[in-house]
Amino acid sequence: MPLPIAPLRTLALALTTCSIGAWLGCHDAPERVAPTDPDELAVIGGKHSTAAQNAVVLLRIADQAVCTGTLVARDLVLTARHCVSETDEGIVCAPSGRAIRGGEVGPDRPAADIEVFTGLRASSLRARARGARIVHDGATNLCNHDLAFVVLDRAVTGTPIAALRITDSTRTGELVTAVGWGLTEDGELPNARLQRSGLSILDVGPSRESASTELVLGEAICSGDSGGPALAADGAVIGVVSYGGNGDYDPYDPARGCTGPDARNVYSRVAAFPRLVHTAFAFAGATPSSLSPLSP
Repeated sequence: MPLPIAPLRTLALALTTCSIGAWLGCHDAPERVAPTDPDELAVIGGKHSTAAQNAVVLLRIADQAVCTGTLVARDLVLTARHCVSETDEGIVCAPSGRAIRGGEVGPDRPAADIEVFTGLRASSLRARARGARIVHDGATNLCNHDLAFVVLDRAVTGTPIAALRITDSTRTGELVTAVGWGLTEDGELPNARLQRSGLSILDVGPSRESASTELVLGEAICSGDSGGPALAADGAVIGVVSYGGNGDYDPYDPARGCTGPDARNVYSRVAAFPRLVHTAFAFAGATPSSLSPLSP
């Protein structure tokens, strides 16, 4: 069965007239009162991220949208292809990787329009670099191909570098942690980067549910988490947020489509793109840091 679920798009923001530190009052999400207690915030049912996850960064795109990414070298960020290229609004992919509907990819966004921010809280985010080059596999549809890298115009120092799982050993039932800057379950942008740990991988493609480059999680992420990592127990990035939801997408209540036991969220597996990984690191003049999976 294909997954007829809504895309986890970049989250549109009206940031052109406000600072990044004030973004909670400057977004296009429904008007709701954000919780005053930081512990009430959640990716979807999660909690605050930690400094150990500071390799996870916020990407602001042309002052209008937000994605999540991961710093994997001093001048290289891993994210989703749909964060860096113009793409169709809807996507339905067959388990074979064939596009049933939508997912067409257009021109890349100007690399310099992608700005990288580091930090734990929205009020203290720091702009550290801009894109200098976008690297992807050149596919014309996102199905089975939603992974990309951004080579930066300068090195980002003082921030951890995430390792990648580049061996194809991810398994169903493995526990991972989702990290990102996306909407909370209340439909609000968070005031801090968030995480949800203890997530069991429900499926690893190729299978009846997911394509050969994908893995599937349940409830965890929402709009704005696109491009964010699934972290293994050893901290290695094994997947990147692509698309998902519960089939109940509502443009006036975007978090509604992200919650509940029916939510299925598709990640692109890093290990399924070895040529792309090595090409991107070559452009960045770096070597990927690799971690082997922990024993079951």
